[in-house]
Amino acid sequence: MNIASFEQLWPYVAGALQVLVSFRALAAIGLGAIVYWLIPHAYRPGALIPISIAIVLLGYQRPMMLVVAAAAICALIYLAVRRGAPRAWIVAGLVALYVALHGLFGLLTFTPWLAWSGLTPESVLPTIGLTTAFTFLRLVHFSVDYGAGPWPYEATPRAPIPPPPLAYAAWCLFFPTFVHLPLIRYQDWSAQFTKLPGRLAVAHLRKGIWRIGQALFKGACLALVFTAFNPNAILLRPVGRPFLELFVAAIVSAIAYYLGFSAFMDLGIGAASLYGITLPENFSPVLKMVRISRMRDFWRNWNITTTRWLHDYVYQPLGGHRRHPLRNVLLTMTACGLWHSVSVFGAAWGFGFGAILLAEHGWNRLRIRRGWPDAPPLLRSVLLLCAVAFVNLALTPYGYAAQSAKYLYPLYWLGLV
Repeated sequence: MNIASFEQLWPYVAGALQVLVSFRALAAIGLGAIVYWLIPHAYRPGALIPISIAIVLLGYQRPMMLVVAAAAICALIYLAVRRGAPRAWIVAGLVALYVALHGLFGLLTFTPWLAWSGLTPESVLPTIGLTTAFTFLRLVHFSVDYGAGPWPYEATPRAPIPPPPLAYAAWCLFFPTFVHLPLIRYQDWSAQFTKLPGRLAVAHLRKGIWRIGQALFKGACLALVFTAFNPNAILLRPVGRPFLELFVAAIVSAIAYYLGFSAFMDLGIGAASLYGITLPENFSPVLKMVRISRMRDFWRNWNITTTRWLHDYVYQPLGGHRRHPLRNVLLTMTACGLWHSVSVFGAAWGFGFGAILLAEHGWNRLRIRRGWPDAPPLLRSVLLLCAVAFVNLALTPYGYAAQSAKYLYPLYWLGLV
């Protein structure tokens, strides 16, 4: 690569890395880790909260309002659980609040309200909506696992003891899971929080640096891919394009989603490791992902912690495998899509993936009953990648005209009323 071409590519690479994580955030993570390990061991549990808040505000430059609102909602949920409020009512309130907030964030992208808020379209969903989305998942998990009252299809009634407030607050505000992911259940968090290591082990340091470096490498690769060949721009405007171009764009788009999303998880896991905390893996390695040829296996290896959450807190309460399993799969995936975006975009995304799962299930049953041979694994993998790419277009709202996209958000119509 000559100097001229490098100078042309570097702004795209730097821009992609800034979207993934700013250099300011990396510096804040490292400085926060140094401060954390210099604090005496007995005071580290309490220090983890202000260090995390400082990194979120100063490093990631999230709005103070976001941190204050999230902390207030988490505190209200904790008090409701401690006072024995029915968990069904708590979850219903969380869902209503989430629909209002996340729907508003999406609607801001397409309305004049965005200029009034001082935000940009590229910052609304990644900086505010994403944090809101995953805070919602954690609070629902906490409310169901520690709340009182009946719950659909629960095997045995439980009487869990609400956790201490310090551990709960640290779990809510720990910056890698507050900003990045993956989801860590409170039970797993508590087991580590009560036994924080006395010193930073070499294994933790090595893992942290390796995973953060891996995330930056994936971000650079993603920037190069979109600089040379923007697959989403091609797929959003397919009219008149040759089939081969659309086919290659679908494959590249699916791979790009993996690079970007898994890089975001690598950052969270690596940053947590620098503080001696182990977060669960959220993606299978790329060599395993490219060999997946069935949609059901895709969801077992993609965004693993969220998939398990959907299984435990949506699919099982609907009846799981016990009653109407196909209906429950479709409803669970549609709920997953609405969690991504409270709009027609999200509903189409979730319904599309649910329909693919049902079609795959029906085809396999028919094939086995008729004794037909299965398609070659390579062909199934290619078809799966194409399906993922085309369904994901429903969650690419920036590719649609703002004047038409805003009509797909329910809050727009409520605002008119």
